[in-house]
Amino acid sequence: MLMQMNTETDFGEVTVEVKGGKIRIERERSVINPSISKIEPSLAIWRNQVSYRAGDRPIRSGNGLCGVFVGFNPEYPFLDDYIETDTIHSASCINLAINIFEFYPKLFDIYEQFRIISVLKDHDLGESERGDKADDGSTEHKEKFKIELEEFVRKIQYHTEEFQDVLIKDFIMFEHADSLEWDERSREIFQFAKLVDKTDALLSAFIYEKQGRKGSLLYKKKHFGGITGQDQYYSDQTREYSQAGIWSAHMIDHYKDYKNLKIFVDIVVAACRDVRGMVFPWFWEFLEKRDVFTEEERKTYVG
Repeated sequence: MLMQMNTETDFGEVTVEVKGGKIRIERERSVINPSISKIEPSLAIWRNQVSYRAGDRPIRSGNGLCGVFVGFNPEYPFLDDYIETDTIHSASCINLAINIFEFYPKLFDIYEQFRIISVLKDHDLGESERGDKADDGSTEHKEKFKIELEEFVRKIQYHTEEFQDVLIKDFIMFEHADSLEWDERSREIFQFAKLVDKTDALLSAFIYEKQGRKGSLLYKKKHFGGITGQDQYYSDQTREYSQAGIWSAHMIDHYKDYKNLKIFVDIVVAACRDVRGMVFPWFWEFLEKRDVFTEEERKTYVG
């Protein structure tokens, strides 16, 4: 991995360089308004809140493309078909992580849990101006990452510089959680965080299905000009078009080498059983073909 990014903030230019497993962050102070280098905690807290709530606007496009969201009716002012924003998603990710910590308390110490919670809280801030792009193979990851990192740096600029550095480094590792440039423990921490992020999307799909608004890629095909090659591949593999099914297959396939994957797959299976009364019909074959888990572990998903 080799990249360099420069972005302007109210406090001056921030340069981030990733090279040889090292992340270097430098700042050039603003010469236009040097007095802004000091900011009252109350104002910083407010502006951080504004940056965080910027996530209210971007709609989770994967759900929209699958037909989950329907227009709001002012004659019936209830959000039975509420839209999922990035803020809702990040809050839901935090809740999911905390729930997992409760039942698996020895996975991470308190400091590591804090790092996971912090990156999940802010991981989509880079989408607040450009919007969420569906993880369906339609967007090239390298370019998407660069654009989102620049926006991420702008959004966190009112934190202390020490904490900004932690957030920037953790965001980079989160987006490249399988990179051998990081130490083994860091990979484990951010692979866990990435699995939380992806599993939350799957659980949301099941929640919508339980509410009677099941997402389908057939809706995307009909209303948004077709589906991607990635979409079609997992449809062929699973012999279905449901949002929950396609996304589950992609998550397992893409992150099958991540540590602690079994915890998350168990949760997805529990959700599937609870909502559908059964596990995906294709699940055993899909896992066996990819040699995911042992045969004994796969047997727990039968029925």
